Amino acid sequence: MSRRAQIIPPRVELMRKAINATKGIDLKLTPETVHQMEQVVHRSRDKFVNDIAARLAVMRGSLERLDAPGQRPVLDELYQHSLAIKGAGGTIGFDLLTLIGKSLNDFVAGQTRLDKRQVAVVSLHIDALYTVLANNVSGPGGAVEAAVIEAFDEVNERFKMARPSDSRGT
Repeated sequence: MSRRAQIIPPRVELMRKAINATKGIDLKLTPETVHQMEQVVHRSRDKFVNDIAARLAVMRGSLERLDAPGQRPVLDELYQHSLAIKGAGGTIGFDLLTLIGKSLNDFVAGQTRLDKRQVAVVSLHIDALYTVLANNVSGPGGAVEAAVIEAFDEVNERFKMARPSDSRGT
């Protein structure tokens, strides 16, 4: 016998704890509050850009270590940095950083070893991230950028499945 779900409204004292007019912010944001929050993000933009640039430098150095055996720690590092870039890009208005960072993150997720072609795919992602950052490409970009994202999706689909069958690397 199945029972229907019952919606129980929150108790008044819980609502009072959740919304504190003297210490918290109202759930309805005024245009002034939104503007103040946007200003905080814009002032932090340089810090975000510097952080992303530093991550890209580390990722570029990681590529050289992918030729050695024991790639797993390097792949984990690439995964973490691409995840951070994916999260930060949209925050500062670089939507393409988010999309390319997601593409790279999805590509290295779960990988334990990359062959030479897969390393080239990772390198292309990092080059594209550098290009977006260096050219200050904010927003979603245009037709060219959309084509680049589509191409990354196709490359990821094709080469992510092409995992090396042995530990010698191909």
